[in-house]
Amino acid sequence: MKKTIKTIAALAMFAVSAPAFAGGVLVAQNGDSKLKFETEVFSDLTQVKTTHVPATADTKKLGLSVSRAYFTGKYSFNNDWMMRVTTDVNLDNKLTKKNNNIFLKYAYLQGKLYGDALVLRLGQSHTPWIDHEEHLWAHRYISPVLIDSNHYDASSDLGIGFKGNVLDGLANYWFTYTNGNGYDHPAIKGSSMDFDSRIGLNLLPGLTLDFQYRNGYRATKTTPQVGLATKSTLIQGMVTYGMGHDFRIGANYAQNKKTGGTNVKENAYDLWAWGKVTDQFGLLGRYEYVKDNKVAASQKKKTRYVAGVEYFPTKNVAMSLVYDVTDNKVGGVYRAKGKVTKIGLYTNFKY
Repeated sequence: MKKTIKTIAALAMFAVSAPAFAGGVLVAQNGDSKLKFETEVFSDLTQVKTTHVPATADTKKLGLSVSRAYFTGKYSFNNDWMMRVTTDVNLDNKLTKKNNNIFLKYAYLQGKLYGDALVLRLGQSHTPWIDHEEHLWAHRYISPVLIDSNHYDASSDLGIGFKGNVLDGLANYWFTYTNGNGYDHPAIKGSSMDFDSRIGLNLLPGLTLDFQYRNGYRATKTTPQVGLATKSTLIQGMVTYGMGHDFRIGANYAQNKKTGGTNVKENAYDLWAWGKVTDQFGLLGRYEYVKDNKVAASQKKKTRYVAGVEYFPTKNVAMSLVYDVTDNKVGGVYRAKGKVTKIGLYTNFKY
């Protein structure tokens, strides 16, 4: 680059003065090389009522949270090679330390080995499914997607991956070989790595079909073995239909099977939809159902309903009034945190 950015103050000045667009703020450019900064923030002003067992433990809380705050730097070396670093802020409910934890979400090198048909990812990167579905669901600031909210997969992990678009965009793929434990505890490594994959089909305009297969021990297998090794096998299918930023509907089925230290199989379903009514207003809804295969007396079931009205006051800002109810039952009755009801204003803003 022709000019070195010397101080954080200079970076801030660039960010304020440079034009904003969906891809972030262009800070500096020299030929094919360019540096961009992006920021995205999720906040919510909510009342949360939790029904416990016994009922004397019921709680009600009201307040504002900044649940996530991402800061991203992207540098393109040329048209084929780039790098990305993203930090994240997440709230921690532990009262023994500071609640806002800043951690590394992404740090990877990406290169096109054979155009868009074969792209290499190396480092701490997105896993194949979650980011893809979040883009289609388009409301991560309100709710994670099915396998994320049920902890079947992590949204970021450390390893190597290959992705690409083939057959003139009719099909796409993403295969990864990762540590398996996700970005939460990157220092924990097992004696084997996990395979995670997604294959997508775009056979008709607006229609997407996606399939996931994930298999591995999520860093629980070690040599010598310490504790119990649990193998997790996840399969998932999803179909969605929509047009651009106007509307989209989707349906998922996921099965997560654990064997070894824990033997259990969970089946999960969801239906979701969102759409714009006008240029400034939209509606959204989500339904989730999860059930395991344990005997009736200890069987876990979770049902969730989300409904909201969305408002777009300006570009890159979205606000939603949301009603969100989750029922958790074991053996057909409520247990701890049996029912959680959230009512509030959720906001997403970015540059």
